[in-house]
Amino acid sequence: MKRILITVLLCMAMAAQAQWYNGWSAKTGLVLSLHLTDSLPELYSPMQSEAPLPVSQSSRRGDTLRIECSSLNLKITLTPRDGDLVGTWRQGFLREDITFEASDTIFLMRRPQTPQPPYAFDEETIVADYTDSQGNAVHLEGTLTYPRGDGRYPCLVLVSGSGQQNRDEELFFHKPFLVLADYLASRGIATLRYDDRGVGASTGVLDSADTRLFAEDAEAMFKAVQGNRHVDRKRLGLGGHSEGGAIAPMVAARNRDVKFVVMLAGQGCSGLDVMMQQNEAIYRAAGLGESLLAERLACMRELFAMPQGATLDEYRAVIKRHTAELTPAQVDSIGLGRGAAAQVKQQLDSRWMQTFLKLNPAEWLPKVKCPMLALNGSTDCQVVARPNQARIRELTKHRAECRELPGLNHLFQHSATGAPADYVKIEETMAPEAMQAVAEWVLSLRK
Repeated sequence: MKRILITVLLCMAMAAQAQWYNGWSAKTGLVLSLHLTDSLPELYSPMQSEAPLPVSQSSRRGDTLRIECSSLNLKITLTPRDGDLVGTWRQGFLREDITFEASDTIFLMRRPQTPQPPYAFDEETIVADYTDSQGNAVHLEGTLTYPRGDGRYPCLVLVSGSGQQNRDEELFFHKPFLVLADYLASRGIATLRYDDRGVGASTGVLDSADTRLFAEDAEAMFKAVQGNRHVDRKRLGLGGHSEGGAIAPMVAARNRDVKFVVMLAGQGCSGLDVMMQQNEAIYRAAGLGESLLAERLACMRELFAMPQGATLDEYRAVIKRHTAELTPAQVDSIGLGRGAAAQVKQQLDSRWMQTFLKLNPAEWLPKVKCPMLALNGSTDCQVVARPNQARIRELTKHRAECRELPGLNHLFQHSATGAPADYVKIEETMAPEAMQAVAEWVLSLRK
């Protein structure tokens, strides 16, 4: 799925306390760090640069602190509460309530599971060059990771989730595919992970690309590794995360060389149902009340049904009809404030989204004849576990082995809420029990 725009980090210190505060927002992909000095505060975007961002002015009235970066159109207002700092931040059309938690240091991106060279495995580059069904030349590059030695190993070709990502499926400095590749190699299993078209070493047209075209990319990489001397082609499978969890069985349904499928947070429900489930889960996790949640869902269902070519004014009219009786704060709380119509229209006008909303796993899941493992996290807010696992069981006539892993989110991190805003905060990249489940299942398959 299209990943949700996630996570602002704001770190702040009250000068007298010389203490940091870390705060997160679910509405942007930026990470900021803020520290008060005796003069102007220092503002950083540590994921982008070590240099400070320009703070134009700051002021304090009573307990309320206001900070402004005029060149970024950014304004932050904060007051102390129970040892933390609470308030709002605004940037352009974006406004959000935010809480900053007390800390003893600026927020650091600790990712302890990421393997560091020298690696305990061997690897080599795999390349695929082909012409897709639209007539576009595509060049894909990836990394085959395998246990040390000259044997042939069971191999899992990994397909990333929505959005263009590198071969590690990197997000907020998490590298899930690299972590999984390292774990599986230590258990005697090879993996192939590759850069999506348009990322890293891979090239290809993106404007007209959608899930079905990305499935062609996955199949091209699958074919490219079939003859490798380190791969046991009788135990060569496809595994995908999120959107990749739809692509893996999609390819397996038409390619009998795929000997097994691993679906990680993969969907069993239609694309439209997944998007509605996602909206409900994310806003419920954020604490939205039932009446406001119902209004958000009713509005989004109508927006998802808008015909292609609908004007911005028509999008605005739908939102206005569903928010006319709400206060400005309530409208903001359900994500339908100023600028929402333009943002939703831009997303829904894309070929990718139009295709995704119409995707129906009933087209391919019943046709998959090889063994399948479907893992979903119980707190996943992006592909909700229970309805999707129930549908996978139904469509595969219970031939797929489905497991709901307790307490894991969409990235298979331990997370009580599953909220996407927590991805950046969590140091764990992938829960050991999720990786263990994959390894044990793959090794259990007969040649």
